[in-house]
Amino acid sequence: MDFSRLELAPLGWEDLFMNRGRKRLTGSPPLQDLIPDGAGGPGKPLAYPQRPVTLIIGGPQGAGTDILVRRLSEQLSALLGQRVIIEYRLGASGNLAAMAVAQAEPDGYTILMATRSPMLHKAIYPHLQYDFARDLTPVAMIGSLPIGILVGNHVGAANFCEFVRLAKETPGRFSVATLGVGTTDHLVSVLIQATTGIQLQHVPYMEVSRALKDVVGGRVDLLFTQLSGGISHMNAGSVQALAVTSPHASANLPVVPTVAEAGLAEVNVDDWFVAMAPSHTPSDIIATLNDAVNQALTDQDLRDDLTKLGYVLPWFADTPDGLQDFLTEENMVWTQVLKDHRVIGFQ
Repeated sequence: MDFSRLELAPLGWEDLFMNRGRKRLTGSPPLQDLIPDGAGGPGKPLAYPQRPVTLIIGGPQGAGTDILVRRLSEQLSALLGQRVIIEYRLGASGNLAAMAVAQAEPDGYTILMATRSPMLHKAIYPHLQYDFARDLTPVAMIGSLPIGILVGNHVGAANFCEFVRLAKETPGRFSVATLGVGTTDHLVSVLIQATTGIQLQHVPYMEVSRALKDVVGGRVDLLFTQLSGGISHMNAGSVQALAVTSPHASANLPVVPTVAEAGLAEVNVDDWFVAMAPSHTPSDIIATLNDAVNQALTDQDLRDDLTKLGYVLPWFADTPDGLQDFLTEENMVWTQVLKDHRVIGFQ
């Protein structure tokens, strides 16, 4: 395969040391009358929030996190009575965004939309000057997305089992695109290679749009990505969905089988989205944010929109304490996966 034509984006490692590539997107106008000025009264702190809240994400525009945050920010702006500003911090598999929030003031005005990747940074990016578990505290679970396994039409595989057969016949022939080392899509690709015995060449990207372009153009063979990012291409027939990694078929792509149905019951992975705040953020502010997220997720229009895009809404009691237990278990499980399969990042 001629990799000279690949349109790869740099992983942005230099952004760990330089403040570059920052973009902002403002949510819908606030309802200022929800929280009147001076609501705290004499000698009392003013009601939170008194100014716009910045929601930082580590994924590019158009990816699964971005789509979710854009829709959610509209609801949160109305519920909080202040603008919710979306800020993009790309690089290091979402860790630049996580580090920015971890180092922010714990006042509730800088929030992270986290995925699994930065939670595992100690194994992938050990030199980063923050600790996900120590420096961030959970606010609310937003939802999850299955990982879709998409293949270019040039490969000629009609289903997942047929692709595995082709890959076994010529080890190392096929390439797989993901959004970087340590991302959930990368970890899923590692698990599938380990459980099926196939060998794929890993090609990391920063943006799913570029990866999809190369898969459609035949420059890369396979793409593991959050399902929402590839739905339009699947519907257009420019790529084929071989399987999804969730325990059940996606509501908006019911004909696409799960990997469990293909015989890989041990590969059962979604990519989740969790709002996080800097550690030591006051508990009443965490409670306010948690309530706002939970109220937003009761909006039927929002729920319908997210479901159509493949999102699965929270499956457990969405409290900060319950979420902390979930994250602790996730960290243990996936750190072991990294060790078992010798996934090495930037040491």
